[in-house]
Amino acid sequence: MAIFSADFALRENLEKIVALGDYLAIKQNLETQGMLRFVQEGGESGYSARQLKDAEASAKLTRWIDALSNERKWPIKRFTEQIAPMLAEGIAVAVAPSHNPFTTDTPIRALAQKLAESGERVDATGCLVRHTKIRRIGYGGPSYMHLHQETIRVENEVLFFGKPVLLLDDIARSGATLRACRRLLLDHGAAEVQMLVLGRVWRG
Repeated sequence: MAIFSADFALRENLEKIVALGDYLAIKQNLETQGMLRFVQEGGESGYSARQLKDAEASAKLTRWIDALSNERKWPIKRFTEQIAPMLAEGIAVAVAPSHNPFTTDTPIRALAQKLAESGERVDATGCLVRHTKIRRIGYGGPSYMHLHQETIRVENEVLFFGKPVLLLDDIARSGATLRACRRLLLDHGAAEVQMLVLGRVWRG
């Protein structure tokens, strides 16, 4: 049972987190934008054409993810257009829950719902539920698999039972949240789970 469509089958790697690209932290993004402007103005950066292309792609992806996080509507359309053709039909689409139990209608969930709507797929975005608040990882909170497994429960497993599942999140730092969610889905009957993030935090 495939999660990615035939054209993107090489991307499937059930043991790893697949990312669309690198997400740049604020300092890295400012440095990258400055370097790109310098090159555009005719400066000699010392970087290869490939490095410049990768930097431009990372800066663009970072803008899209930041706009999505700020609840802009256009990134949902653009990410849907990019990701939907990658996905097989008949899969379930789940999403990693927020650190806050009271924050359920997140931008990444809205994107996941659009991906489910765009084909013959199942909306399983409400199946992973955070029941206990944890400190946000981006603000220095801990991120361990057992912490997430202890603070997330599974509901309505009938939606994904026996199906391949795409597990979506916006940004991966340590990857502990996604790996904990993957384990929970498999333990509750998912046939297989592919973790996919919009951006992996760039560590240099």
